[in-house]
Amino acid sequence: MTAFHPESNCSLERGHKVIVEYLRHYIAEDQCDWDEWVAYATYVYNVTTHRATGYSPFELLFGHRARIPSVLRAQPTPRYNYDDYVSELKGRLQSAHAIARKTLLQSKERSKVDYDKKVVHITPHVGDKVLLFDESVRRGRSRKLSAQWVGPYVVLAADGVNTTIKRVCSMVKVHVNRLKPFF
Repeated sequence: MTAFHPESNCSLERGHKVIVEYLRHYIAEDQCDWDEWVAYATYVYNVTTHRATGYSPFELLFGHRARIPSVLRAQPTPRYNYDDYVSELKGRLQSAHAIARKTLLQSKERSKVDYDKKVVHITPHVGDKVLLFDESVRRGRSRKLSAQWVGPYVVLAADGVNTTIKRVCSMVKVHVNRLKPFF
């Protein structure tokens, strides 16, 4: 995975997407007050149960569900002495973390299966013509509007994931994920 590959940090990207969705519903039309709503959006995100873990981040951190003021009917009363509370909290946190870890691993496996359905693996052979993914950013140009693939190049050698390719007057060694067949 590379820095330019969103899947390399999909959890963070997904979290940002959700917070942006929350903000979109509450900010003014001219978008000048978005920073005033970030704390509220973050709170809602942290008390919402996440599919990947089966728990809310608040619950994994503090060992109990958040008590939202609109849900309270009376002032909360403590039910434990200090020693009982600590031991029960420790047990709840250990149990929640174990379940969350298991659920997260299952979620990662689902993501891998979904990714593997879409990915196309190529095996370049000597003499094949290929295109190279262009990661360069040119000043004054929009990356979105530039060509993503350059070439064609000719494969000179293929060694596992590294492939040596040649254009008219240059030779480059690249990772196989940066290549696609040229037809």
